[in-house]
Amino acid sequence: MIDGIELNRLKIIENKNGNIFHFLKCNEKSYKGFGEVYISTIKTNSIKAWKKHLKMTCNFIVPAGKIKIVVFDDRKESPTKSEIQEFILSPKNYYRLTIPPNIWFGFSSLSNKDSFLINFADIVHDPDEKIDKELNFIDFKNWFKND
Repeated sequence: MIDGIELNRLKIIENKNGNIFHFLKCNEKSYKGFGEVYISTIKTNSIKAWKKHLKMTCNFIVPAGKIKIVVFDDRKESPTKSEIQEFILSPKNYYRLTIPPNIWFGFSSLSNKDSFLINFADIVHDPDEKIDKELNFIDFKNWFKND
């Protein structure tokens, strides 16, 4: 596991009228404070990459669809420098992925319809605290390999 990344299995409580998907509790290690929550849609076979937050901790879940999230560690002092790791999140593979600041990430939808990613962030969005790069910035060839 890339240093600082957390992957936590979450509970889904089934109910005949609609399920309850747990996300994050304030007494969990992944909770760093509340800034904002937002939903990002990802269209089928689309790729959103690369982004690195300088201050924000992201907590991702995927309650609808199927998303591959790829993280890349280029931190100079990190024990996992230069490592790339993939995660596939969906309602059937229901986890919370926590990404600390200074780790690159990108994601793509592996679903045949739009996928939904929810981010519970510890700070309010600030366009000056993130860096965006083009897809070819990191040489990663397995975007659409459906695990």
